[in-house]
Amino acid sequence: MHRETAEIIPRLEGHMRIDTVRKEERFITLEGQIFEPRSENVLALKNIVLGEGLTPFFENNKGSNTAPHLLKIGLFTLRKVRQRPWLNILLFVLTFITTTAGGALLSGVDVFANPLLFWRGLPYSLSIILILGSHELGHYLTCRYFGMQATPPFFIPFMPPFGTMGAVIRMGLIPSRRALIRVGAAGPIVGFLVAIPVTIVGLMLSEVVSTPATSGAVQFGESLIFQLLSLIVKGPLPQGSTVMIHPVALAGWLGFLVTALNLLPLSQLDGGHISYGLFGKNRIYLSIATYVALASVAFFFKSWNWLVWAAITLAFGFKHPPAEDEITPLKASDVLFSLAALAILILTVVPVPMQILK
Repeated sequence: MHRETAEIIPRLEGHMRIDTVRKEERFITLEGQIFEPRSENVLALKNIVLGEGLTPFFENNKGSNTAPHLLKIGLFTLRKVRQRPWLNILLFVLTFITTTAGGALLSGVDVFANPLLFWRGLPYSLSIILILGSHELGHYLTCRYFGMQATPPFFIPFMPPFGTMGAVIRMGLIPSRRALIRVGAAGPIVGFLVAIPVTIVGLMLSEVVSTPATSGAVQFGESLIFQLLSLIVKGPLPQGSTVMIHPVALAGWLGFLVTALNLLPLSQLDGGHISYGLFGKNRIYLSIATYVALASVAFFFKSWNWLVWAAITLAFGFKHPPAEDEITPLKASDVLFSLAALAILILTVVPVPMQILK
C-alpha cells in the first residue's frame, strides 16, 4: 500500500467506516460509509487527503448496500490550471479587430477601400464582446466562488462578418456536482440577461422594410425570445414587410444562438456540465437522445449546420471529467438553476439559424 495512504487511514476512520481497502494503478479505493452529517465529514476527509498532497474523489458504491460510499484517493496532485494572460489579451485584441471589421461590413462599409471608416463596426463589435464576455465572466466568477481554478476568457477570433466563434475558459477540478450545475448555468443565464437589452437597443435602431424579392439574400431564423422582443419593440409587422436588423440587433441574435448551442446537453458544453451535475454518468443517455434530435432536425428542416455542431461536440468525446464529490445530494436550488437553463434553451434555440432565399 502507498505509504502516505497507510499513514492517514487511521485519521480517516474518524469520519468514515472503512470496510475494504483496494489498491489500483493510480488510486487507493476505500469502501465503506461516511458518517453523518455527511457534508461535514466529506469536507474533513477531503482536507486530510489534500493535506498529504493526494487527490480525493467521492463516489456512490452502487454495488453495495452496507458500504454505500467510495473514497478514491488519487496518488497524485493535480496540476494547477495554467494562466497565460498574454494569450487572453492577444486573442481579445484579435477578436476585437475581426468583430469590428465584421461590424463595418454589416454596416455596408468596405474597410479595404475605406479603412478610415473601420470605426463604424464598433457598435456590433462592442455588443457581441459584451455578451460573450458576460457569459464567460458568469462562469469565471462562479468558479472562483466555489474555490475552483479557472482562467479568464479566451476569445476566439473568426472571419467576418460575425468575426468570432465565441469564448471559453479553462477550469480546474470540479469540487462537486452542485458546483458543476451552478458553473454550467451561470454563463448562459448572465449572457442571456445581457443579450436582452442589447437586442432591444438593436431592434430600436432597426428598420421595417418591404420583404426583399431578390434571391440570394440571407434570412436569419428567429428564436422565441427574439420574436418576442421584436414584437414588443416593433409591434405587429404589416403584411409583406420584415425587419432589416441593425448590426447591434444581430449581435443580440448571435448571442442568443451561442447560448442555445452551449446549452445542448453534450460533451463539455454548458449543457453537458448541467446534465452531468444532474444525472452523473447516466447523462450519456440524454446525450445520445440529443444527437438523434439534432440529426432529425437537420434532415427535417434541411439545416445541416446542426450536423456540423454535432460533429464538433463528438470530437470532444462523450466522457465528462468526474466531480471531486459525487455523493452529496443536490438541493432544490440546483434543480431550479437547471430549469432556468432549460427555459433559456427553449427560448433561444432556432431550428434553422440561417438560410439563403431562393
